[in-house]
Amino acid sequence: MQIGEMIRAHADKQPGKSAIVYRGKKRSYATIQKDIDTYRHLFVAKAQQTGLVPPLRIAIDLTETDDQLLAFLAVASLGWIGVPSNDAWSNREQDAAFALSKVDVLLTDKDQTARLPIWRIKGVKANREDVVLPIATKTDSFYIGFTSGSTGNPKAYMRTHRSWSASFDAAKDVFGLCSGDRVSVPGSLFHSLFLFAAVLTLHIGATVYLESSFAPHQVIQTVKNEDINIIYAVPTMTQALIGVAENPIENVTAVIVSGAKWSKRQRERTKGSFPNAELIEFYGASELSFVSYLNHSKTEQKETAVGTLFPGVEMKVDQEQRLYVHSPYLFVGYVGELAAVGWQTVGDIGYLDDHNVVHVKGRTGNMLIIGGHNVYPEEVERLAKTLPFVDEAIAVGISHDYWGKQMELYIKGGGNVPNDAKRQVRVLLNNELPPVKRPRRIHFVDAYPVLASGKIDRQALVGQSNE
Repeated sequence: MQIGEMIRAHADKQPGKSAIVYRGKKRSYATIQKDIDTYRHLFVAKAQQTGLVPPLRIAIDLTETDDQLLAFLAVASLGWIGVPSNDAWSNREQDAAFALSKVDVLLTDKDQTARLPIWRIKGVKANREDVVLPIATKTDSFYIGFTSGSTGNPKAYMRTHRSWSASFDAAKDVFGLCSGDRVSVPGSLFHSLFLFAAVLTLHIGATVYLESSFAPHQVIQTVKNEDINIIYAVPTMTQALIGVAENPIENVTAVIVSGAKWSKRQRERTKGSFPNAELIEFYGASELSFVSYLNHSKTEQKETAVGTLFPGVEMKVDQEQRLYVHSPYLFVGYVGELAAVGWQTVGDIGYLDDHNVVHVKGRTGNMLIIGGHNVYPEEVERLAKTLPFVDEAIAVGISHDYWGKQMELYIKGGGNVPNDAKRQVRVLLNNELPPVKRPRRIHFVDAYPVLASGKIDRQALVGQSNE
């Protein structure tokens, strides 16, 4: 099945049903299918007009989120490749990303320049009778995204239609989704979690609510007013949402989280704001897609647990405890590198327990070598977050002439932070960890620098410590 294929079926069967709601404007399934078809004809006409030979890689940098989504679906349906842009990029970063992903053209409605051809679309006319539109196949690549780059330079990764569509039915079952759902997708479509959530929602015939940017008060107001029952988020977003939700919101039936480990304290606070919601966390990666899932409302697990393997996923663990995955959902590979084949790993360290529950202890990319010892920051972070006044904890490595690295811990407090908070953190870590794993310095901060994905920017914290 091709990405977006079911939208046409929904447009035929339920043409008047709301498909996308954005800035108070509702677009029905019939309307968005018409809009997608208009984009399809315009893109092909523009390619013919400019002499570009398909299939093309189209970078998408449009002002409005709903237009971004529809343009992306149109590009994918042609068998071309969509490359969502990041609003947070500088011109230099955007140029570098588009060069890395070998983009052919930039689709934009903004007043900007770029080092590649720009399509502004307005004024382009397509003769629908004369234009023959290509049709995507399931083996075509349709999407180039970027790894977060939180521990190094981002990479551009590529996916086929089949790698996403193969997971649609399984995700629908695992998350308990249906066509009657009203789904909040409050993050940037540059982040694959939110792009996938929006595409999956349209695939099943439900209604997706998009945002121009993540504004917690606005999201909560929409959730209340529109009787939204499903929310996708990363943990930092759930923290922001519950911070502005003055009263419990009972219409939400599921909060679905990924992108970082969801701590017990964060889950408890989320449950307080959304008392009727199942709290579902899934583990994966840009390269691997879904790996495992955990419904915290149905089972209690150790904090290292990331759940049961997603349907269709196999896992093996090597002698160094690296997790390897094989599934229909894997990426094609990184742009400019050899195709990814067979079992894949992103360097996560962990194990499968006796009940086939996956546990992740850390990632080799985050690993610090301190005095010759391998230290995983995630172990320190998990311990710190067991304290009632700690909402979030991030440990980073700082260069040191003698030890190689030293660890510093950045804590965001929640509730009533005691005067001796640092001492309490020290006592806990000293009791639980050997000296080499204890942070040299502890900082309490009001907020963290974040990436476009909503994940915490570890590299920025490293830079902050080195200042």
